[in-house]
Amino acid sequence: MDNHPCSLCDSNGQCAAPGKAVATQPVSQEDANLTIRPFQPDDQDAVVGFFDQMGGETRAFFNRNDANRTTALRYFSDKPEDIRYFMAEQNGLMVGYVFLFEMNRSVPWLGIAVREEYKGRHIGRKLLAYAEAYAKAQGKGGILLTTHVSNIRGQSLYERCGYERMGMHQSGEVLYLRRW
Repeated sequence: MDNHPCSLCDSNGQCAAPGKAVATQPVSQEDANLTIRPFQPDDQDAVVGFFDQMGGETRAFFNRNDANRTTALRYFSDKPEDIRYFMAEQNGLMVGYVFLFEMNRSVPWLGIAVREEYKGRHIGRKLLAYAEAYAKAQGKGGILLTTHVSNIRGQSLYERCGYERMGMHQSGEVLYLRRW
């Protein structure tokens, strides 16, 4: 097993069963009720609300031209077979979102966002760990992602979590890879 900080791992280093709702280990008392789980059919209002609250920086880094909102809402209409959708939820509020796409490849792509007022509470790290555990359980060899060149906070998180900066993607964003 690789040595990465994973709040979903038990004391033996085993990651929680992917694809199930998981109560994460709290970083603070206010995070005690954080759960990461797959999207459910009745989550559409929560997903719309999550995207509606995004500030300008998050829209610029994550949801340009509503592309990721459209991807998330596809779950409720056509449920694409090559995308897996997960949310972080606290006290009934969607506070984070991670999705894996191109799951038909040996190394899928990842997208991630955290609700504005919940940034800095390690939710992004927990979402990454959850997505990694899921991808590993599916026999994937790693995860790819891109991020805006100005998203210094995101780049710092990815590098702390073991993602290797590979250079620039053809889209003009920074390309990262995590292998295992």
